[in-house]
Amino acid sequence: MTKVLWLSRHTLTTAQVNDLKRIYGDGIEIKNYDKTVNSWRDVIKAGEDCDVLAVVLPPAIIADLTNPRNNTKPVIRARANRVATGNIIVNPATGKTESEYRFEHVAWERILKIEVITEVL
Repeated sequence: MTKVLWLSRHTLTTAQVNDLKRIYGDGIEIKNYDKTVNSWRDVIKAGEDCDVLAVVLPPAIIADLTNPRNNTKPVIRARANRVATGNIIVNPATGKTESEYRFEHVAWERILKIEVITEVL
């Protein structure tokens, strides 16, 4: 059995769960964690009993989380397409009408490394 930490405010979709089963087998167990984390250490603590860390996080935390000095567990994230539904809705934050979109699962991807390349200006 593979235990997967799902660190996100969003619930996994059926398509995401089915794709995890394709990758890790039917015997997966999902541990949901919807709290805010401040560092890679919080993620490690939340997923200490998990085999895989599936996360929705800022790049800075992912960079630390994928550093082999900090973590050896696989770090994955979901890829999705933003698809127009054809509906017009009112945005509750702005009160303006706008097109409605839904997210359609495409794949899971393992994050191997986050790299920042800069130049002096």
